[in-house]
Amino acid sequence: MKSALIIGATRGIGRQIAKTFSENGYRVCVSAKTTESTEKTPGSVYDVANEIVQNGGEAFPIKCDVRSDENVQATIDTCIEKFGQIDVAVYNAGAILWKPVVETPLKRWDLMNEVNARGSYSMVTKLLPHMLDRKSGRLILVAPPIYNRFFKGKTPYSMTKIAMTTLVHGLANELAGTGVSISAIWPATVVESQVTVVQKIPPAYYRKATVFADACLGIAEEKSEKLNGKALLDEDYLRSEGVSDFTKYRADPDKEPPRMMPKELPSLLVAEENDPPLSSNL
Repeated sequence: MKSALIIGATRGIGRQIAKTFSENGYRVCVSAKTTESTEKTPGSVYDVANEIVQNGGEAFPIKCDVRSDENVQATIDTCIEKFGQIDVAVYNAGAILWKPVVETPLKRWDLMNEVNARGSYSMVTKLLPHMLDRKSGRLILVAPPIYNRFFKGKTPYSMTKIAMTTLVHGLANELAGTGVSISAIWPATVVESQVTVVQKIPPAYYRKATVFADACLGIAEEKSEKLNGKALLDEDYLRSEGVSDFTKYRADPDKEPPRMMPKELPSLLVAEENDPPLSSNL
């Protein structure tokens, strides 16, 4: 039986990813910083794990503050000890502030960088020895594709998320042929979350979190390495796998939400793509 580690699994997308993986035969390590549900941050690792168990799945909760290397290592070690191996890990933890540079204090950027870029790097580097030794594993980071429009109005946040995408593109070169792959995934439309609840966004403007969770499951189940290094959008990836009816993902059953991501993304490849890299001795 396969096992999955979901970091950032207490609400919204993360909670649904944990549930979807469980519903499809995975044992799930439900991990996040939140261990107590409050009005401001409803849901905890215990709530999600209990929900999975009550529905017949196998899960256990563990607190993980991704800003602590020790916490990340302990989370991974505990998950391996509990389930024997980690077949897939999804990094959904995130810190967000969509403000321009002039309105983003360094302290807030530090927080976003620690949670987004550094936290994902910590998880990946601590999991790689385990997955490479097994010659099998899927790493999934919730991070966007790289294109200029994404930066507008939120450059500081974008710096920390694009760093995650750079990790995906770069590490993929090192993982080729190992049986381990890394991919990024991002929603094509707004997806239901605590933000949509707090901001009272009308359901016509977003999809259910199941669309994103189904895309993550598809990446995890991919037998080949064709998704290694790819920065995917949930809708486009699912369509590429034959999904054509998205009505089941509508939050408002009568309306298809508007797309927030470009229909086409620029290629990052260059003519010299396959030239040998510069010497590391420089």
